[in-house]
Amino acid sequence: MLHPILEQYVTLAEFLSKVLGTDYAISLYDLSIPNPSLIACFPQTNPISDSVLKRLIDKSTDCENVIIHENILSAPNHSLSASCMMIYQSDILLGMICVTFDDVRYRNVCHQMFQLCRPNANSMPNLNSNYNADSVDTKNNVHTELVARDAAIEALHTYGVCASRLSSDERLKIIESLDEAGIFLLKGAVKDVATVLECSSASVYRYLSQIRMDAISM
Repeated sequence: MLHPILEQYVTLAEFLSKVLGTDYAISLYDLSIPNPSLIACFPQTNPISDSVLKRLIDKSTDCENVIIHENILSAPNHSLSASCMMIYQSDILLGMICVTFDDVRYRNVCHQMFQLCRPNANSMPNLNSNYNADSVDTKNNVHTELVARDAAIEALHTYGVCASRLSSDERLKIIESLDEAGIFLLKGAVKDVATVLECSSASVYRYLSQIRMDAISM
Protein backbone atom coordinates (compact mmCIF):
# COMPACT_ATOMS: atom_id res chain seq x y z
CA MET A 1 0.00 0.00 0.00
CA LEU A 2 1.31 3.43 -0.94
CA HIS A 3 2.52 5.61 1.93
CA PRO A 4 0.15 8.57 2.60
CA ILE A 5 3.00 11.07 2.21
CA LEU A 6 3.80 9.74 -1.26
CA GLU A 7 0.12 9.89 -2.23
CA GLN A 8 0.27 13.66 -1.74
CA TYR A 9 3.18 13.90 -4.18
CA VAL A 10 1.18 12.27 -6.99
CA THR A 11 -1.00 15.37 -7.19
CA LEU A 12 2.10 17.59 -7.02
CA ALA A 13 3.77 15.66 -9.86
CA GLU A 14 0.71 16.08 -12.08
CA PHE A 15 0.52 19.78 -11.23
CA LEU A 16 4.21 20.37 -12.06
CA SER A 17 3.79 18.59 -15.39
CA LYS A 18 0.89 20.84 -16.40
CA VAL A 19 2.66 24.01 -15.25
CA LEU A 20 6.11 23.29 -16.74
CA GLY A 21 4.92 21.97 -20.10
CA THR A 22 5.96 19.31 -22.59
CA ASP A 23 9.72 19.86 -22.26
CA TYR A 24 9.61 18.44 -18.73
CA ALA A 25 8.81 15.00 -17.37
CA ILE A 26 7.88 14.47 -13.72
CA SER A 27 8.48 11.04 -12.16
CA LEU A 28 7.58 9.85 -8.66
CA TYR A 29 9.17 6.74 -7.13
CA ASP A 30 8.46 4.63 -4.09
CA LEU A 31 11.81 3.89 -2.41
CA SER A 32 10.39 2.51 0.82
CA ILE A 33 10.22 -1.03 -0.58
CA PRO A 34 13.08 -3.44 -1.45
CA ASN A 35 12.58 -2.95 -5.19
CA PRO A 36 12.04 0.75 -6.02
CA SER A 37 8.98 1.25 -8.19
CA LEU A 38 7.58 4.03 -10.36
CA ILE A 39 4.38 5.39 -8.84
CA ALA A 40 3.48 8.00 -11.44
CA CYS A 41 5.01 9.73 -14.44
CA PHE A 42 3.72 12.75 -16.35
CA PRO A 43 3.77 12.38 -19.31
CA GLN A 44 3.60 8.59 -19.24
CA THR A 45 6.99 7.99 -20.89
CA ASN A 46 9.55 7.61 -18.11
CA PRO A 47 12.94 9.12 -19.07
CA ILE A 48 14.90 7.39 -16.28
CA SER A 49 16.33 3.91 -16.69
CA ASP A 50 16.80 1.46 -13.81
CA SER A 51 20.58 2.01 -13.85
CA VAL A 52 20.19 5.78 -13.48
CA LEU A 53 17.62 5.35 -10.72
CA LYS A 54 20.03 3.14 -8.80
CA ARG A 55 22.83 5.68 -9.23
CA LEU A 56 20.62 8.50 -7.92
CA ILE A 57 19.63 6.45 -4.88
CA ASP A 58 23.27 5.54 -4.18
CA LYS A 59 24.32 9.17 -4.59
CA SER A 60 21.69 10.28 -2.08
CA THR A 61 22.65 7.58 0.41
CA ASP A 62 26.37 8.35 0.18
CA CYS A 63 26.12 12.08 0.76
CA GLU A 64 22.64 12.37 2.31
CA ASN A 65 21.61 15.04 -0.20
CA VAL A 66 17.97 16.01 -0.42
CA ILE A 67 18.36 17.63 -3.86
CA ILE A 68 20.41 15.94 -6.58
CA HIS A 69 21.27 17.21 -10.06
CA GLU A 70 22.34 14.78 -12.77
CA ASN A 71 22.87 14.61 -16.53
CA ILE A 72 21.21 11.66 -18.26
CA LEU A 73 22.27 10.37 -21.66
CA SER A 74 18.90 9.60 -23.27
CA ALA A 75 20.04 8.97 -26.84
CA PRO A 76 23.36 9.21 -28.70
CA ASN A 77 24.65 12.81 -28.34
CA HIS A 78 21.48 13.78 -26.50
CA SER A 79 21.21 14.36 -22.77
CA LEU A 80 18.55 15.39 -20.29
CA SER A 81 19.11 17.33 -17.09
CA ALA A 82 17.48 15.84 -14.01
CA SER A 83 16.74 17.44 -10.64
CA CYS A 84 15.59 15.01 -7.98
CA MET A 85 14.28 15.56 -4.47
CA MET A 86 14.47 12.74 -1.96
CA ILE A 87 11.38 12.40 0.26
CA TYR A 88 12.06 11.48 3.89
CA GLN A 89 9.98 10.82 6.98
CA SER A 90 12.35 11.49 9.86
CA ASP A 91 15.46 9.57 8.72
CA ILE A 92 13.60 7.04 6.58
CA LEU A 93 13.83 7.43 2.80
CA LEU A 94 10.29 7.07 1.40
CA GLY A 95 10.56 8.15 -2.19
CA MET A 96 11.91 10.49 -4.84
CA ILE A 97 10.34 13.03 -7.17
CA CYS A 98 12.37 13.77 -10.28
CA VAL A 99 12.04 16.60 -12.82
CA THR A 100 13.82 15.98 -16.13
CA PHE A 101 14.26 18.72 -18.71
CA ASP A 102 14.69 18.12 -22.45
CA ASP A 103 16.30 21.15 -24.10
CA VAL A 104 15.96 19.87 -27.67
CA ARG A 105 13.54 22.61 -28.76
CA TYR A 106 15.78 25.33 -27.33
CA ARG A 107 18.82 23.87 -29.07
CA ASN A 108 16.81 24.00 -32.27
CA VAL A 109 16.15 27.72 -31.75
CA CYS A 110 19.84 28.32 -30.98
CA HIS A 111 20.83 26.50 -34.16
CA GLN A 112 18.47 28.64 -36.23
CA MET A 113 19.80 31.85 -34.63
CA PHE A 114 23.37 30.71 -35.30
CA GLN A 115 22.49 30.13 -38.96
CA LEU A 116 21.17 33.69 -39.17
CA CYS A 117 24.52 34.98 -37.92
CA ARG A 118 26.63 32.57 -39.97
CA PRO A 119 24.49 31.21 -42.84
CA ASN A 120 27.43 29.36 -44.41
CA ALA A 121 28.31 27.45 -41.25
CA ASN A 122 27.47 23.75 -41.30
CA SER A 123 27.00 23.33 -37.57
CA MET A 124 26.82 25.21 -34.31
CA PRO A 125 29.50 24.89 -31.59
CA ASN A 126 28.65 22.40 -28.87
CA LEU A 127 26.64 24.20 -26.18
CA ASN A 128 27.31 21.44 -23.69
CA SER A 129 31.12 21.37 -23.74
CA ASN A 130 31.34 20.60 -20.03
CA TYR A 131 29.24 17.49 -20.38
CA ASN A 132 31.18 14.30 -19.67
CA ALA A 133 29.73 11.41 -21.65
CA ASP A 134 31.88 8.95 -19.69
CA SER A 135 30.00 9.79 -16.50
CA VAL A 136 26.76 8.14 -17.68
CA ASP A 137 25.74 4.63 -18.56
CA THR A 138 25.67 4.70 -22.37
CA LYS A 139 24.47 1.11 -22.67
CA ASN A 140 21.56 0.89 -20.26
CA ASN A 141 20.38 4.50 -20.42
CA VAL A 142 19.55 5.02 -24.10
CA HIS A 143 15.90 5.87 -24.75
CA THR A 144 14.79 5.42 -28.34
CA GLU A 145 11.88 7.83 -27.91
CA LEU A 146 14.21 10.81 -28.46
CA VAL A 147 15.70 9.39 -31.63
CA ALA A 148 12.55 10.57 -33.42
CA ARG A 149 13.01 14.11 -32.14
CA ASP A 150 16.65 14.23 -33.19
CA ALA A 151 15.78 12.91 -36.65
CA ALA A 152 12.99 15.47 -37.04
CA ILE A 153 15.32 18.30 -36.00
CA GLU A 154 17.94 17.22 -38.52
CA ALA A 155 15.29 17.12 -41.25
CA LEU A 156 13.99 20.55 -40.21
CA HIS A 157 17.50 22.05 -40.35
CA THR A 158 17.77 21.20 -44.06
CA TYR A 159 15.06 23.80 -44.78
CA GLY A 160 16.79 26.56 -42.81
CA VAL A 161 13.58 27.94 -41.33
CA CYS A 162 11.79 27.60 -38.01
CA ALA A 163 9.00 25.02 -37.83
CA SER A 164 6.26 27.66 -37.67
CA ARG A 165 7.25 28.91 -41.14
CA LEU A 166 7.12 25.54 -42.87
CA SER A 167 4.61 25.19 -45.66
CA SER A 168 2.28 22.20 -45.75
CA ASP A 169 4.30 20.68 -48.60
CA GLU A 170 7.57 21.10 -46.68
CA ARG A 171 6.08 19.55 -43.57
CA LEU A 172 4.75 16.70 -45.69
CA LYS A 173 8.20 16.08 -47.23
CA ILE A 174 9.86 16.03 -43.80
CA ILE A 175 7.34 13.51 -42.47
CA GLU A 176 7.71 11.45 -45.65
CA SER A 177 11.50 11.30 -45.21
CA LEU A 178 11.12 10.29 -41.57
CA ASP A 179 8.59 7.63 -42.54
CA GLU A 180 10.96 6.21 -45.15
CA ALA A 181 13.67 6.05 -42.49
CA GLY A 182 11.37 4.00 -40.23
CA ILE A 183 11.20 6.67 -37.52
CA PHE A 184 7.47 6.16 -36.94
CA LEU A 185 8.08 2.56 -35.95
CA LEU A 186 9.50 3.92 -32.68
CA LYS A 187 7.27 4.29 -29.65
CA GLY A 188 6.05 7.86 -29.18
CA ALA A 189 7.56 9.04 -32.49
CA VAL A 190 4.40 10.78 -33.71
CA LYS A 191 4.19 12.96 -30.61
CA ASP A 192 7.92 13.78 -30.69
CA VAL A 193 7.86 14.71 -34.38
CA ALA A 194 4.73 16.82 -33.82
CA THR A 195 6.55 18.74 -31.05
CA VAL A 196 9.53 19.54 -33.29
CA LEU A 197 7.37 20.50 -36.29
CA GLU A 198 5.02 22.55 -34.06
CA CYS A 199 1.86 20.80 -35.16
CA SER A 200 -0.58 18.38 -33.57
CA SER A 201 -0.19 14.61 -33.45
CA ALA A 202 -3.43 14.42 -35.44
CA SER A 203 -1.79 16.47 -38.20
CA VAL A 204 1.15 14.07 -38.34
CA TYR A 205 -1.26 11.15 -38.66
CA ARG A 206 -3.07 12.97 -41.50
CA TYR A 207 0.21 13.53 -43.32
CA LEU A 208 1.14 9.86 -42.89
CA SER A 209 -2.26 8.80 -44.19
CA GLN A 210 -1.83 11.05 -47.23
CA ILE A 211 1.68 9.68 -47.88
CA ARG A 212 0.45 6.11 -47.78
CA MET A 213 -2.59 6.82 -49.92
CA ASP A 214 -0.34 8.49 -52.52
CA ALA A 215 1.95 5.43 -52.45
CA ILE A 216 -1.01 3.12 -53.11
CA SER A 217 -2.28 5.20 -56.02
CA MET A 218 1.11 5.28 -57.75
